[in-house]
Amino acid sequence: MKNEWCPPKLFSEFPPFFQLYPSTSKGLNPGSVQQLHYLAGRLKPQFIDGLLMDYSHRLAPNKIISTNWALSHNQPAGFRFGGIYTIGMSEKELKTPAIHVSINPSTLSTSMGILFFPVPWLRFEADMQRAASELPLYTTATVEYRGDLSTITSNLYNVSTEFGRSTFSFLRSVSEHIALGGELLLEWADPTSLMVDTAFAARYKEDDFSIAATASRQGVDVSFWQRLHPKIEMSTMWAWQRKTQKSVGTVSYKWDFDDSYVKGMFDSNLSVGFMYARKLAVVSRKDRKEQLN
Repeated sequence: MKNEWCPPKLFSEFPPFFQLYPSTSKGLNPGSVQQLHYLAGRLKPQFIDGLLMDYSHRLAPNKIISTNWALSHNQPAGFRFGGIYTIGMSEKELKTPAIHVSINPSTLSTSMGILFFPVPWLRFEADMQRAASELPLYTTATVEYRGDLSTITSNLYNVSTEFGRSTFSFLRSVSEHIALGGELLLEWADPTSLMVDTAFAARYKEDDFSIAATASRQGVDVSFWQRLHPKIEMSTMWAWQRKTQKSVGTVSYKWDFDDSYVKGMFDSNLSVGFMYARKLAVVSRKDRKEQLN
């Protein structure tokens, strides 16, 4: 299927300029194991419990300030402010490192992170979060190598000599459509105990459909994505957990329009969801003067 229609760029991930380098591969890089089910998972609606208001303002091409206010039962409520600053800038191209910060002034809850590409094929990323001044610090770090045919990723979560968790994953394109890989999990709750687990990953991908699966001793995840029409996508996801001996299946869809889109889902637990998003027309000062004249 030829994709002659390109959907509008609505609500891009924040910040939108974190893809700072063009691809250096020959088109066969499979991505990472963590992104294996991305095509199917991105169609699920994002539901908000309560009220959420976001505002961001670009001071310069490499400087953004942001504020948000949330009132929710499932998410931390309150007011936060922060921003994103990209240190490197050459003409119209933004270069890393990029730093983002978000602070709640009432509780001093802070989130901070840095993204750095020393070379286009190597990514360093680190994040830290403290819910409040008296609570412990939560940290994550990522090192990723992306070659022409493979991706190697290492993730560290609160790593210390007392406790921590880390993953090492490898995904390689064995052909134009097939990618195979695996992931190693190391987790320890004290210096004398170490839990080791492995997972295997596979994906078959065409221009208009993709099927992916991951399997480990803990469970199995399978996803299927298909483009039914240049403006319509549909996905099916199924997951089984060995510990609970239960499984759940989810069907999601997305329908793009010229200035809006619709997302929906339903699963085997009888959960049903629907979301409609639309980009409002913004009239600039110049256009407003022309209308008045």
